[in-house]
Amino acid sequence: MSEDRAMLEIYKRYHPPLNTRFEHEVKEYWGKPWGLDTEVGTLRTVMLHKPSNEIHAIQPPYERWRYNEKPDLQEMQRDHDNLAEAFKQEHVEVIERMPETGENARLVKSIYTRDPSFAIPGGVIIGRLYDSLRRGEEAYALQTLAAIGCPIIRTVNGSGTAEGGSIMWLDPSHLAIGISFRVNEEGARQVEEVIHASDPDIKILKTPLTGGHIDPYICMVDKRTISIDRRGIEPPFFEYLKKSLRYKIIERKQDDYVAAVALKPGRVMMASGEDKKSGIRLLESEGIDVIQVSIDSLVGPRNSGSIHCLTMPIIRDSETGT
Repeated sequence: MSEDRAMLEIYKRYHPPLNTRFEHEVKEYWGKPWGLDTEVGTLRTVMLHKPSNEIHAIQPPYERWRYNEKPDLQEMQRDHDNLAEAFKQEHVEVIERMPETGENARLVKSIYTRDPSFAIPGGVIIGRLYDSLRRGEEAYALQTLAAIGCPIIRTVNGSGTAEGGSIMWLDPSHLAIGISFRVNEEGARQVEEVIHASDPDIKILKTPLTGGHIDPYICMVDKRTISIDRRGIEPPFFEYLKKSLRYKIIERKQDDYVAAVALKPGRVMMASGEDKKSGIRLLESEGIDVIQVSIDSLVGPRNSGSIHCLTMPIIRDSETGT
């Protein structure tokens, strides 16, 4: 028997052909059940970024940096600590994204960790940010995730752009991708390719957005409950959510600020503030449990994002397991 034939016989006897999927073996071989396919399953691990030396790069004209004024770094760091502690109080593991290196730190919006990467079953996809103010954040997200052992399933490349704020799990069988200047068709194609390698039956819902991200307009708060601002999404997408997926839809008025991170089904975390009270009351009136945290310097109107933008979920329980 030849040496090659003998080796094949050994493989056949002791190492049968692989008939499992990567996603099903992640916990066994990669240490944790990395990734998610839900926005509301019990939250286990998030990535945040504590603002640091990059904030010193902000100089007049402030609008160039998408700030209205020179931010106070100490205040931002205090608010970040408030957010991190609030998650820890809810038994959520907090991973701090590594700080920007070098003397000329400039990534002044990198507190918004939701955008450079986003989780899928088995790990994460590293996106590609559309504008020069933020490009470069992707590398720090990747390095942080790799350091904790999280699988990197794909890095969006070529002419593709993709940001996590425009990609949302509606349920384990439906992924919404908002098409705009932040996620182009090529970026969406690459995401779809990865998702269908994991599960070809997952339905990808690509919808044009009148704004930049999907998350200001859609906020998942329970397994079958969504808060929606109809001004930012196309009517056919709204009708699909309502009639085909049969979601309970909480429509909000223009003055209702609703941006939240689900901690588990029916329990969310939101930024506090006078301008956010009507949105908080709206959710509470629908039976949603709202945990409030003071993070004024990190969210609108003083900053350009929300608590959803600040938070990159890495691990959630499945909806059936929560």
